[in-house]
Amino acid sequence: MKLRDGSRLRTRKALVAPLAVGLVATSLATFAASAPASASSSGGITITLAASQSYIYDSTALATKFYGMIKSEFQKQHPGVTLKIEDLPGGYNEIVTKLSLLYRSPSTAPDVAQYNVAQAALFASSGYIAPMNSYLKTASWWKGFPAVTKSEGTYNGKVYYVSQGDNTDGLVYNVTMFKKAGIPVPWHPKTVADIISAAKKLKAALPGVIPFWLPNSTSLGAAGVLQGGLDGYILGSKNPTIYDSSTKKWVVDSPGIQQAFGFFQAIAADGLGAPESDLFSPAAGTAWSQLFKEGKLAMGSGSNYWPGMWTKTVDAPYWSEAGQTMAATPLPTFSGTGTDTASALSGWGLSISAASTHKKLAFDLISLMQSETNMIDSANWAGFIPPDKSYWTAPLFTNFAPDSTLFANIEAYATATPIGADYTVWVQGMEEGTQMFVQNPKTTVAEAIQTAKNYITQQLGASNVETLK
Repeated sequence: MKLRDGSRLRTRKALVAPLAVGLVATSLATFAASAPASASSSGGITITLAASQSYIYDSTALATKFYGMIKSEFQKQHPGVTLKIEDLPGGYNEIVTKLSLLYRSPSTAPDVAQYNVAQAALFASSGYIAPMNSYLKTASWWKGFPAVTKSEGTYNGKVYYVSQGDNTDGLVYNVTMFKKAGIPVPWHPKTVADIISAAKKLKAALPGVIPFWLPNSTSLGAAGVLQGGLDGYILGSKNPTIYDSSTKKWVVDSPGIQQAFGFFQAIAADGLGAPESDLFSPAAGTAWSQLFKEGKLAMGSGSNYWPGMWTKTVDAPYWSEAGQTMAATPLPTFSGTGTDTASALSGWGLSISAASTHKKLAFDLISLMQSETNMIDSANWAGFIPPDKSYWTAPLFTNFAPDSTLFANIEAYATATPIGADYTVWVQGMEEGTQMFVQNPKTTVAEAIQTAKNYITQQLGASNVETLK
């Protein structure tokens, strides 16, 4: 509990540092020139799709190709209607900042916007986006979404956001290095302790190689918590609660959080993780990819989009040996019971502006983007899992990257990201705590949790957080 270069944080991807709409200081005038219009000067209808051209997809070229196809198809289906693509430039924070500003005025609000699910509740509670329940009743593609995926954009009983692509957690490892370390492959760790054991063997057998990539710094935004990070380990702990729905409070300390923090502490204390220079780098979101290619990294805790990074369509220069060198396996739990697998579920999706005067056309656009070919192209080019489970076995998806089916099957029992508007605050606080282990491996679990607790409590107030025993 779905970010290639440093500016994109491999979106497939990521959530990020907290951002409150009300705190945005930049003037709306900054973006006035690009404000969407409801009608063109000739009197024809214009609707606007706000989406990143450089962050979500694996290259700007792929983004341009995808949105070019969408625009062409949509305008062909709707003669007299113009689709304007509004770019949301920059990284995750910049995307949210600009979209937040655009939403603040009906004259600039895009009819449809693409963003990470973490912001859905914030935009819904602010009245910026409209519920889609009436349209979804007859949408054939919605029926193929697993229940957990449908729940991602549900706020106060209404659906404000629909997934365009999801991300699940797993472990990616170098088969050759595992064999050299005497670790049987294919590797199927049953407990989190098996990860530590493997990392120690790799460190002993392969001096100079980073045993394990574990994202745990604020430079990664929420990707460090979501994409194979803290959320997945808390979900695999003795108490997986992040948000207590019965009390409507965010959990800042619990046996589960202590167990997960203990794992992070053990990786740092034994020198099994990546160095601070890599984890705290602006390029931390993709550094693992190059380290794997250069033979400097043995395994990593990451997301379904990782294997797709080494496909011919995406990789440059192309690492042709990746298919034989790299493998993936699900993320285990601490106890090794139940499904023996834990995973958060996150992703990027689409919403309709509450200010839109063309909501039916806006939903028609979303439906076009959710057609089989468009959904799978988007998944392949951005590193998503198609939200429609009937496409998980489609050759167009399964043949694109190794282990696509493995990560897709994890989605059925993954846990959706909490929809509360304060999730990004909780994320930031947890990363403030876990990054202490990298900065000082002697940091205790209690010290790190206290740091996380202090940050979250200061931001949300003591009445909105709790400790579970």
